[in-house]
Amino acid sequence: MILLLLVQPAIAGRADVFKLPKGQLEIFPVGRWQASSEDVGELKIVLAAEDPQINARAIYSVASEGSDDFPTEQQLLEHMHRVATRLLDGGTFVERKPVVKPFYPAQGFGFYAVMTDRKLVGRPPVPGDFKFFSLGMIRLAPAVYLKVQIMADSEEGEPYQQLLGMAEGVTYTPR
Repeated sequence: MILLLLVQPAIAGRADVFKLPKGQLEIFPVGRWQASSEDVGELKIVLAAEDPQINARAIYSVASEGSDDFPTEQQLLEHMHRVATRLLDGGTFVERKPVVKPFYPAQGFGFYAVMTDRKLVGRPPVPGDFKFFSLGMIRLAPAVYLKVQIMADSEEGEPYQQLLGMAEGVTYTPR
């Protein structure tokens, strides 16, 4: 399913293009999402559903300046495991130990962890409160990282899968 989500927009030739200091980032939209961006020292892209009934959003931040801190898959995996462990140690989430999963990006490599908000388990969805929180990072090129946060009510739901697919479909082109 994710492959179809990635291929369809690419076939249609649609892409949102964001300029970076040393290149450009392309995101291929899937579904109906409003994108806004700002430069806060790094490019920050917020994706919110056009339909107010859909309780999901994503924040993609692009770090394209600085050092290449995680040049191997193993180093990035270990980093994401440490980050997830620190978050879980706070007791806000259901999970006791991090489960770090691979991204399957069109370019580069990456990993993410999904965490469940303890206070929302068993409750009906509330707009603006998200049961699932994913945090991850994709290394697109040396010293170019896409930091991914996805918030949704269901990890298996279409909104979450669309946001995950868009993160995996991001491409970076250096100048």
